[in-house]
Amino acid sequence: MVNRRAVGYGAVALALLLSTGGWIGFTLTGEVEDVPTPNVPARSFFADEPLPEQVLSPFLSAELTLTWDRDDVYAVVVDENEKNTCDATPSALLQNTGNTACGPYDEDVVAISDDGVSGLVWVVEPGVHYVGIGTSPDRTLPQDTEVNIDYSVHLQAGFAAYFVFAIIGAVGLAYGRSS
Repeated sequence: MVNRRAVGYGAVALALLLSTGGWIGFTLTGEVEDVPTPNVPARSFFADEPLPEQVLSPFLSAELTLTWDRDDVYAVVVDENEKNTCDATPSALLQNTGNTACGPYDEDVVAISDDGVSGLVWVVEPGVHYVGIGTSPDRTLPQDTEVNIDYSVHLQAGFAAYFVFAIIGAVGLAYGRSS
């Protein structure tokens, strides 16, 4: 026969372990080397592939950090509509017009950083988003210049996960105390 007290308190211990693990989270890291940098100042160019979507946002929270090895490059995160708008707009139309669209001062940018050491930190939101890079407005780079980008994604439990953990603990406590 199964000891109800042991099973119940085991569920409480499991809930506590899951809560602690969810609070601490874990980090995935990687590096993308030799990314060609654009030689058009103050214009963002975007990756062909979107960032992975945050489909489990109630259960997981994710924080993206990008760092890079150059001080004359900025990084941005934009949504799919802004990326499509920028891809459809020729660079020549945006230069020397005072227009801030598709650049570092674009009001539709979700996140931006021009400091490669501190990097770009963004709490991932639901939806389709793209990462882009650009050359600082006051500099023009020669052709074939490359940048190396390091990334890390820190995952932690979200509100719904803690709710599930609390239910597991409460059910375990009630089961362990029942006769």
